Amino acid sequence: MPRQILSKDGIIKTSIQLLEAGQEISFSNIAQALGTRSQALYSYFPNQIALSYGIIAWLIKNLCLHLQQKLFGQTGINGIVAFATEVRTLALEHFELTRLILKMPRTQQFPEVTAAYDQLRLLFNQLLATEFTTPNQQLLASRWIRDLTIGDIVNVGTGWFADKSFSADQSFQKLLQQSLYDLANT
Repeated sequence: MPRQILSKDGIIKTSIQLLEAGQEISFSNIAQALGTRSQALYSYFPNQIALSYGIIAWLIKNLCLHLQQKLFGQTGINGIVAFATEVRTLALEHFELTRLILKMPRTQQFPEVTAAYDQLRLLFNQLLATEFTTPNQQLLASRWIRDLTIGDIVNVGTGWFADKSFSADQSFQKLLQQSLYDLANT
């Protein structure tokens, strides 16, 4: 492979390609894929942890952009369901990336990650506010939807939903809609 000009973005994109191909994202694997030496990557990321959080920040920022475009103009329960469904769909389509996100603990050590999560939270909270008027309802709805969505992603992604009589997609939609209607009417 011809030598490429290195950039933080290029390293992240190559890391994502390796992860989605089921490969380890070690500096040596990334450097090999980029046609360079692993020492060259340290100018951009001081260690593997910083790289992992760099990937997460990149993924969450791009998720936010995708959601803003996909859900433009949607509000209320339908918009909230569309948000959760889109997050679930993307997470399952890119399950190796999802596993990376889920395994890395939340930390304030990487401001870029914090900013990306804050952007996602703001987007989600704005959508929740179109249906739920009190702060307590919004917080409960946020936790409820996150628990249901992340739990479903983990269960489906790891093969726990084996009973095909009621599809995982159908049960997710039913549980999500029922939960939101119950909460909206309490």
